Amino acid sequence: MSLKDVEDKLYDPNSDLESREHSKSIFDADGEIKVEGKFEEKKSNWENFSSRWLDDQKRLAIYVSAVVLGVIVFGILLIFAIGKFKESAFSEKNVTVSVEGPISIDSAKEAKYIIRYKNKNRVSLKNADLILNHSENFYPDETNELKKVTDRSSRLKIDEIGPFGGGKIEISGKFYASENYLVYLQPVLKYQPSNFSSYFEATSQTGVKITSSPMNLTINAPREALDESSVEYEFFYENKGSQNLDNLNLKLEYSEGFTFQSGIPAPVSGENIWHIGDLKVGESGKIKVKGQVDGEQYDTKLIKAVIYKNEVNNAEIVYGKAEGVTKIVVPPLAVSHKLNGKNSANVNLGDSLNYVINYSNRGDIGLKDVVVKLKIDSPVINYEKLDLREGAYNSKSKDITWKASDIPQLQKLEPGNVGQIELTIPLKQRLEISSFEQKNFIIESVATIDSSDVAFQSLGNSKNISNTIVAKLNSKIILESRVYFKDGDIENFGPIPQKVGEETTYTVEWKVANVSNNISDVKVSAFLPTWINWKGLVVPEDKKVSFNERTHEIIWEIGQMQNGKGILNEPEMVKFQIGLVPEVNQVGEVVKLIYETKVTGRDDFTQDSFNWKTGDNNINLEEFANSQIYGNFITK
Repeated sequence: MSLKDVEDKLYDPNSDLESREHSKSIFDADGEIKVEGKFEEKKSNWENFSSRWLDDQKRLAIYVSAVVLGVIVFGILLIFAIGKFKESAFSEKNVTVSVEGPISIDSAKEAKYIIRYKNKNRVSLKNADLILNHSENFYPDETNELKKVTDRSSRLKIDEIGPFGGGKIEISGKFYASENYLVYLQPVLKYQPSNFSSYFEATSQTGVKITSSPMNLTINAPREALDESSVEYEFFYENKGSQNLDNLNLKLEYSEGFTFQSGIPAPVSGENIWHIGDLKVGESGKIKVKGQVDGEQYDTKLIKAVIYKNEVNNAEIVYGKAEGVTKIVVPPLAVSHKLNGKNSANVNLGDSLNYVINYSNRGDIGLKDVVVKLKIDSPVINYEKLDLREGAYNSKSKDITWKASDIPQLQKLEPGNVGQIELTIPLKQRLEISSFEQKNFIIESVATIDSSDVAFQSLGNSKNISNTIVAKLNSKIILESRVYFKDGDIENFGPIPQKVGEETTYTVEWKVANVSNNISDVKVSAFLPTWINWKGLVVPEDKKVSFNERTHEIIWEIGQMQNGKGILNEPEMVKFQIGLVPEVNQVGEVVKLIYETKVTGRDDFTQDSFNWKTGDNNINLEEFANSQIYGNFITK
């Protein structure tokens, strides 16, 4: 039968399906089928194991263990969850402190600020302290809740800040600083979370710009100056604030090409720092500075002034700033001069000052009837020894003049022509002073040149071109070293004449005098020969005299000496005792008792260091009768 026939028969709608026979099956609902052989249900390996090895008691133990383990795991997870919960109750980010207030304000004007602190945590903060750090220029009012701790910080004890709590405090004070100066306020909140043993900090910072200053500082500077000429600056300062200012200083910054010559009053450090001291409200002052400017045509010379005070850590609190500008003008006629080849110098009594004056015509036309002058006036100049090869000195005007009769080139100075004048001016050997106000001597020389053909607009109606040099006179130190046997302050002993093997003692006397300037760090020192004994007796006893046994050096520390000390009053003086035990090889010889004595220190006016010496103090053992064994006197 083909498949087609089978299909047709199978799906024939007229066929009698019920009459058809079919094979029996175990799945028939009303039929039965017999299965040959024995059928057994197959068990799992675990059921086979448990049936063989686990009885009911063991099953119970395992069940209990599983329950206990589950409880332990749950407990650990619970503790971990609680810890995490507690930890999440505090975060540093949730503690803040801030400042609210003006970010710019006039100096010396009352300023008010609000400091806010917040705790956004679920736990409280204990042992809380609010500290305000600030610039040294800020002066908080005494009525503030914050109490001053140092010049840069104040403190308020808060104790506890509750969960999601906070607070604020108001502070007021004044800033003292120069215009455009930037100061700051920095609040710091220190605290301990109640669920921690550690301390934490929250901080912030606010900058405040100063828009004006309590110190009115101005500079009076010339708008124009001739190159290699002297200019004068005036600095005016006034405390226009509402609070007294203390320990003030003025510092200047010079442009390149500026040479400092003098200051009224004189600077206390170098050539650019003045100590103003305390300045009460409304008080004012003035400082004058003179110097020489050197530059090219239309160069500008800037001078800066700063008023400040030093803190303990040498930080500077600036109260005022100012600037001055001077333009350099180069005229056709020029003059300049040097002292010992320099624009300034420190000199000593007895020196000879060598001046060289240079003049020239830098223009493009000839200039006629040129006159050169050098005006120089000082009580330390020895005019009697002035020796001029050309030119004339006028004792009334204190100047020296050169004209065409002295130098033919001056009759008409052609373009590009230059000339030079040399002269030597002697200083006195000694300087007579009658009061302590006679000090800090200077020697100012002003060279000028002019022509009837030239008028310089930058100088107004004046035709003179000038150039100034200022020399400072070092103080003269007088050191005297003498050795005595008979002395009213120290009783000496020993045989006279000296005997071999027996000690004879002597008194050494040192005296120091100071003429014209204050001096500092003054020391007198000398070495004793090895055969001389230091006896340790010093008069007066309070003098700082030390002896080094290994080097045999004696040092007397004087420190500071006022000008006129030893001239207008008694000199600094000290005596000490030494001893000599002659040996056979010294009989008939010149024996040194003390080697050369020297005095060292620093001149406060010129800032020069000095080191002046005497010679040795000697005796001849056959010439011993005089009470003054040997005297050596030196003035330089």
